Amino acid sequence: MKAALLLTLFILFGCSSNSTVSSNQVLDNVYISSGVEQFFLTDMPYWANFSIAGSCLRKTPIRYMNFENINKSYDLKYDQILHLQHMLNKKLFAYKSSTGQNSLSPKDISYIFHNVYQQVLGESYEFISPKFKNVSVVWIDPFLNDTKKLKRILNRSDVLSGHPVLLSHCLSAYELEELSQSLKLESLGVKYLPAEFSTIYGQQIKKNPFFSFNISSLLKDKNITVFGHEESKELTGNYKFIKIK
Repeated sequence: MKAALLLTLFILFGCSSNSTVSSNQVLDNVYISSGVEQFFLTDMPYWANFSIAGSCLRKTPIRYMNFENINKSYDLKYDQILHLQHMLNKKLFAYKSSTGQNSLSPKDISYIFHNVYQQVLGESYEFISPKFKNVSVVWIDPFLNDTKKLKRILNRSDVLSGHPVLLSHCLSAYELEELSQSLKLESLGVKYLPAEFSTIYGQQIKKNPFFSFNISSLLKDKNITVFGHEESKELTGNYKFIKIK
């Protein structure tokens, strides 16, 4: 009788223990959304990730931010959200590269978003405006197939009269950095305005029917000269344009 009772208790305890472990495992895998999904626009398919001005299909996918929702929820300004989108995409790329994952869980994305948001609040941006008053922005996309010519352009005296900044509607931040390293441009102290700054929102945080970004909002109080094959319709703001043939 005692043996039967002990056996019954052992079975009940074992079932209870397994149920507890199973429940804990399920709870560990459950992610309760913090609502960051509302701050992203719908992901674009690969074939649609292109720039009309740059005449290019981007290799690196971009997570575009919903400026309206971020502005309503956090009261961030246009330029702050531009920085947030740029920095978030850099973090996502770095995380994927370090883990070897092609996609991230909602939990990981939420963590990265809030981490970058705190950096934006503290004005700890990845892109820091040059201290030099004059800034030379070189739109490099038309010259990507002729890097020798691009290097000659970047060494022009009128370009070097201002702090050089590489602008691309086609290349991501990491692709721009790799190009700069391959051309050995680090000695020029170049800065980068990559495709992650592009958005369908204008300065008033209203949607436009095209991608662009306002360069004056990132290079505040600077004398901006843009050098390019032609004026880019995806670049807005106050600047002087110099045509390069």
